[in-house]
Amino acid sequence: MIFFLVLYLLFYCLLFFPGYLPEKCYLSNRQRCYIVNNLITIQNLYYSYNKKENVLENINLEIKENKYYGIYGHSGSGKSTLLFLMGNILKPTRGEILYSFDNIKKNIGFVFQFFNLINELTVFENALLAQFIRIKCENHQEIKQYSEILGITKILDKYPEEISGGERQRASILRAVVGDVKIILADEPTGSLDMENKLIVFQLFKDLIKYNKTVVVVSHEKELLDFCDKSILLVDGNLRRGF
Repeated sequence: MIFFLVLYLLFYCLLFFPGYLPEKCYLSNRQRCYIVNNLITIQNLYYSYNKKENVLENINLEIKENKYYGIYGHSGSGKSTLLFLMGNILKPTRGEILYSFDNIKKNIGFVFQFFNLINELTVFENALLAQFIRIKCENHQEIKQYSEILGITKILDKYPEEISGGERQRASILRAVVGDVKIILADEPTGSLDMENKLIVFQLFKDLIKYNKTVVVVSHEKELLDFCDKSILLVDGNLRRGF
């Protein structure tokens, strides 16, 4: 069964996320020494879609272990673009992004704004497939552990269309965190949720820090700032402040 699920996911990724397949990142000794205390180091990063107008300009940022980062800004400020660059889904126009690990895709879990769960699979199967892609084996205990943390043990046998929006978002977080990932990148994870569920999701990300995870959340919701260890403000593609 796993074999066919893997084939399904590879097809799904190729169709929708061509940059979201396993990839190696090899660093020189100089680069490794420089980023030894960071999971991700962004240096002089620029990005433009049409090579005329920059979406991001001269971004310098360090992402450290076991921290909760919030990237805040209005629509069009470049938040999601920065997150997609960090996740290696997009490539910088200029500058570089350095990682402290070789296999980028194995160590980064992505939570998409619109969930992107596979509707033909149950919540458990969605998580199991992501886990198998990362570590090439099944660990049902890990899935159970994180489903308890996320409060979704009762819906593991449900299909995405059978559960609520808040439950689907938690299911997408479960899929992102299994497989011993180091970093979770979340793109506007509360955009379709009511205020009660927004706060629950922000707190759930904070709870994951206790399990040696680093979380980076992009949001236009100011409530996010109350949960983060470090908040980053983006204005028109420029990093204005981190606090």
